[in-house]
Amino acid sequence: MKIRPSACLPALFFCVACVFAPPGLAALEFRQGLVRLTIHENAGRFSLFYLADPETDRYEPLFSHQDPRTSFLAVNVDNRVYRIGENPVFTIRVEKNQARPAIVFESPFLRIRQEFTFIKTPSSPESNGVKMTVRLENKESRQVRAGMRLLIDTNLGEGFGEYPFVTDTQVITAETAVGFESEDRWWVSRNSRFSLMGSIFAGQDARPNFLHFANWKRLNDLPWKVGCTPGRNFNFPPYSVGDSAVCYYYDPVPLPSGETASYSIYLAAEDPAGFGFKTFISPEQREADLILMRDLMGRLDLFLAGEIAISGEELADMERTIAQIKARNELH
Repeated sequence: MKIRPSACLPALFFCVACVFAPPGLAALEFRQGLVRLTIHENAGRFSLFYLADPETDRYEPLFSHQDPRTSFLAVNVDNRVYRIGENPVFTIRVEKNQARPAIVFESPFLRIRQEFTFIKTPSSPESNGVKMTVRLENKESRQVRAGMRLLIDTNLGEGFGEYPFVTDTQVITAETAVGFESEDRWWVSRNSRFSLMGSIFAGQDARPNFLHFANWKRLNDLPWKVGCTPGRNFNFPPYSVGDSAVCYYYDPVPLPSGETASYSIYLAAEDPAGFGFKTFISPEQREADLILMRDLMGRLDLFLAGEIAISGEELADMERTIAQIKARNELH
């Protein structure tokens, strides 16, 4: 979350209030490999950090963490929306299993289990992210319609380069919607040192109905979906300027009494190969990938022979493209 200087004084008082409010932000830490998961047990929120310097045990945040409440989970039950961690209808408890910690939210009509499992993407030597699985259990004696959304207050791409996000198929420079039928498989928010990668396609797990890249305040202020305005910038005057966020939406579906709906989202440090999920590749896609690979290898041959010049940025783009082709076709 980012604000204009004109709002610094109110923001300062807010930050001071947060510092002197430890009961609301009490935190538990879980570490594995290169990541640290922090669960703010009384607030029902989580933060994710990457090990930047093993010698000093210094971790860097992968998304906005100054106030962990700017990222949150919300559920929609029969057209009533509940922001989890703030609505008194739900109690909060944390299961402190080091290998698989979880936050459990309980109400008279719904049980929500938000479980975290450490993961390792294909190119990482150690665990570099988490799989977050959210399970909604209907405690009512009747069927309900239930769905969920997850808002992540990203910040690595803010003020870095020309764009706050990329996916494996496109550069996102303005408000963008990624729908259920999209071919995008993951998104990335990065600065010059670190990067956060989030799943869009998650293998056998349910794909989100809608992924919305937009200004944080615009997504935060409404209880459920807001229509996408393609091309709109990441500002929301007067206070929210250049403030990026991504929101996952899983539309409400019928949920019989006693049944559970499950959703999984993967978050990790960036890997050029993505998360390594297997996908069906059509013969046409495979042929297109083969042609593209030949073109890239041809340009590299000319570069190595000193016949053409290729910038460092173009070389990095070529490396990412080759990694994506290898991942898509399961080449190792």
